[in-house]
Amino acid sequence: MTEPPLDLRGRTLRAALSRRPPARRSPGFARPYAATVAMLDALLADLREAEWAAVAAGDWDVRDLVVHLSASDGLLGEAIEGRVSSAADVLDRTREAISRCPPPRDARRAWRQRADALCDGVGEADADRRVEVGGQRLRLTDHFTGRAFETWIHADDIARGTGRTLLPPPAEHVHPIADLGVRSLPKALALTGRDHPDRMLRLILDGPGGGRWTIPLGRAASGGDPCAQLRMDVVEFCFLAGGRRDPASVQAETSGDPAVAHDVLAAASAFSGP
Repeated sequence: MTEPPLDLRGRTLRAALSRRPPARRSPGFARPYAATVAMLDALLADLREAEWAAVAAGDWDVRDLVVHLSASDGLLGEAIEGRVSSAADVLDRTREAISRCPPPRDARRAWRQRADALCDGVGEADADRRVEVGGQRLRLTDHFTGRAFETWIHADDIARGTGRTLLPPPAEHVHPIADLGVRSLPKALALTGRDHPDRMLRLILDGPGGGRWTIPLGRAASGGDPCAQLRMDVVEFCFLAGGRRDPASVQAETSGDPAVAHDVLAAASAFSGP
């Protein structure tokens, strides 16, 4: 039997993903995560056995990324039950799971079961409850948005590593992901030593799921005219924040103080993972 060309496989996959049904009956704040889980699972189902060994991100192959996602999801599940984890726990849990070398089918099944359990277990949860995962104490809704963000980033890693093209999530799921990335910028600037006290930035993200934000660039900034404006595509911003774009070459329109725009672009990926 002749194997279909990769571009045909990619077109077929994109068509299937564009028609995918809602992933699970999840509360509103978990729906972007549930949808990206369904998107990645459809991608994994399309892979040939040999493609699981394709390098997808750094030194990690497809199976490693799936194991990593499962480990991170597990830490969120434990946090909901009251266990606090540190940043080191994420990689330690991932390395331990990778060392067991699960077959691809088992890795996919374990990841999907854990992801579904997360969605099914938060039906009555308080979206504003704060829990600590990987050293980050955030509202539950932000943790689930972060899980959607990472799942999307790694789904795209896997698609690119296996010669496929993945469509972005729908606008109603891209927007909360972008919003989380925007709201993280002040902390990212402070973490990287690039904050600008008493100054504000206007950020415009174009495309489905985008929007306009005016954000502080450091301590004590609470109003006033922005000292700079940054405008770019919303999907490009998400991939920049996810560590998948070079701040020096990403397409962005800037005006006002050039040092501010430079620092914002450079700091955007401060919280990105592997």
